[in-house]
Amino acid sequence: MRRTRNTPSLMGDFEFRNTPPPVEDFSEMKDLEPLVDAITLTVYTAYIENVAKPNSLLIIAKPESGKTEVMKKFIVNKNIAYLSDLTAFGIERDYLGRIETGEIRHIIIPDLLKPLSRKESTVKTFITMMNGLIEEGIASVSTYATRRSSDTAVRCGIITAITGEELRDQRHNWGRIGFLSRIVPFSYSYSIESVKKVFDYILGLDYLKEHNIELKRIPKNDKEIKLPRRYAQAILPSTTVIAKAQKTYGFRLQKQFQALLQASALERGRASVNSRDVDRILHLMNWVNFDEHPISKRMSAKESET
Repeated sequence: MRRTRNTPSLMGDFEFRNTPPPVEDFSEMKDLEPLVDAITLTVYTAYIENVAKPNSLLIIAKPESGKTEVMKKFIVNKNIAYLSDLTAFGIERDYLGRIETGEIRHIIIPDLLKPLSRKESTVKTFITMMNGLIEEGIASVSTYATRRSSDTAVRCGIITAITGEELRDQRHNWGRIGFLSRIVPFSYSYSIESVKKVFDYILGLDYLKEHNIELKRIPKNDKEIKLPRRYAQAILPSTTVIAKAQKTYGFRLQKQFQALLQASALERGRASVNSRDVDRILHLMNWVNFDEHPISKRMSAKESET
């Protein structure tokens, strides 16, 4: 069991839980179940009536860590736009209207390096657009190429990935404009055991049998999910530690983690959060950092889905 080290908590000592989520059996990605679960719950946050905005997720790992392969498996689900490259202008022209109607609720960008590889002014405009889109929303746009006015602030979640090396190159600038505090980071690496399993998987040609991940409990209409205060309080110590490491107060993180609690209940077919959702989110918090800890299922007794 991993314990945060040398990081005092304002709420006292605690341990992150290691109870794994009861996700569907994607046998080819067993060691990536926490990542699959993080993406799954992030997608579900877009369908909760009493959550202000969809969560966003930044996946951080080395090349060949399965980031793109896992994200691609989610494109079969409705209301997701999978874009290998984009600019602020492209979002304004092609996607804001579709986001406003709810046709698009999350944008998946498999490699954030592509939109970050343009000239500096274009990249700054893109990050500024992302900041607005995933947090306060975009109501009006007036540029040399686009004019748009609306009484409703348009919000959309993003799910994207980057290597740790590239993140470190960009992190200072992102921190100044608040991008990293608006998006949940999920970093991981492969353990030696996982590397052996991946090679065995390749040697057996098992990767040819991979299949998409279809989320079967996406509701037709947004659902209100009750969150009793005691369950929100239960994750606050973990939020405090993570926020301190990120040098923030943690207000946005707490809101995002609470949305994940509600998403967990929705994904399990319930209208209210319970203690199993708390265990599930505390388990995922092991990788909500920039440290690239080894990822694993860390299996224990199997939970029921309710």
